[in-house]
Amino acid sequence: MSKPPQLEQFSASYDSGQDRLLLRIRSNDDAEYRFWLTRRYLALLWPILMKMADDFSALKTSDPLTRNTLAELAHGEAVGKADFASQYKEGSLFPLGDEPVLLARITVKPLQGNTQTLTLLPQEGQGINLDLDERLVHVLARLLQQAVVAAEWGLTLHVTASSGLASEPLQAAAPRLLH
Repeated sequence: MSKPPQLEQFSASYDSGQDRLLLRIRSNDDAEYRFWLTRRYLALLWPILMKMADDFSALKTSDPLTRNTLAELAHGEAVGKADFASQYKEGSLFPLGDEPVLLARITVKPLQGNTQTLTLLPQEGQGINLDLDERLVHVLARLLQQAVVAAEWGLTLHVTASSGLASEPLQAAAPRLLH
């Protein structure tokens, strides 16, 4: 039985014409998956990524403050070892089509061994299952952080195992009464 394809490269960039992030994922079998992430979707995805980071840290300690520190250290180590300088290599196979798929739903399967499965899905149709270890969770998080800066969406994505929430409000401010 052959092994399933392994994730080889991620890319996240901002498309100003779409006002969306383009997430591209390439596997070692030269398949490329393309997805659109809206600001709203990222607001849903980020806390899930941080919860995944927390789950990895929870394997090492039950103390929430220590887990937060461990998540930050793991993030720094993963980012330090990742190759962000290499050019993204285009895939030649597009299992979900040439056009990016607009993502709308997210699911996570709990930690099994040293990976968790993050499933990114459109409203209808096929998405992708990503088996992520702790390092890949943090690499994906860093790519999203960099893309959000380029998007100028007013979000600051903090790497914290305890909350994972963006520092800026994600909803419009409540209406004010004027006298």
